[in-house]
Amino acid sequence: MASKHNYWGHFMSENEQGGISRRTVTKAMAWAVPAVAVASSVPLAAASEIVTVSQAGDACKLPGESCKNNTPSWSKGYLQPLQICNNSNTDTITVSISVPATLTFNGQAENFTPIPGNFTVGPNQCQNVVLNLNLQDNSQNSSISGTLFWTWESQDQTQSGNGSTPISTGSTPPCVNCTV
Repeated sequence: MASKHNYWGHFMSENEQGGISRRTVTKAMAWAVPAVAVASSVPLAAASEIVTVSQAGDACKLPGESCKNNTPSWSKGYLQPLQICNNSNTDTITVSISVPATLTFNGQAENFTPIPGNFTVGPNQCQNVVLNLNLQDNSQNSSISGTLFWTWESQDQTQSGNGSTPISTGSTPPCVNCTV
């Protein structure tokens, strides 16, 4: 029998010249099935990353009537800043924050007002939002925690989703210049 060389130019023995065995094909098929299943789940994870919500700085308190005459006018209370981003390269989206945004404030459930609560965000842009807890009896240093719930929909209404974002602030120093 004449010698044969494989694709890379290496000499093949008589045992190697017979081609691919059924066992080799079966092994290859067994490995291919899980790879297809994993690849099909990737777009679902990518779709959930269209909107991201994060705390955009420290929460702060508005003592007394110190910010009543500012724009916007704030009454005695607390502010928690957020940043909500549209990570799509092409779609404008509308975001709605669940109202009221019930969070734990010093161990008790309180209703925070998102400002703005509904808004449109262009592709690759972000919107700053403030959670406001208004008209509090005192302005002590406080903690804020809980989960913020939100929904979004593309402007052409072909995509939508929802999510939740943990909020956690250990203290609330006075707001500087009545802003967050």
